Amino acid sequence: MKVVSLILSITVFCVSVYFFVIDFRLSAEYNYLIYMSMLVILMSICVVGMLINIPLIKQEKRRMNYLLYSSYAQRNFLKKQKTFRSN
Repeated sequence: MKVVSLILSITVFCVSVYFFVIDFRLSAEYNYLIYMSMLVILMSICVVGMLINIPLIKQEKRRMNYLLYSSYAQRNFLKKQKTFRSN
């Protein structure tokens, strides 16, 4: 779920930057100012979402590496493998 949230934040950020760059012009119309401010708010929300999710994903990788390479996991795997072969 965290990975999906990160990917969604990155995708929405890229799309909003694209529309911001395409529609950028110097204007004082209220509709234009509201539209551009909404794009800036959306981009800032996406940045916060990315900043929140990146450390959590790194933590999950460390936890997964610990489980894969710990001696406890290797012993359990070897026991399961021996019982599987004997059946």
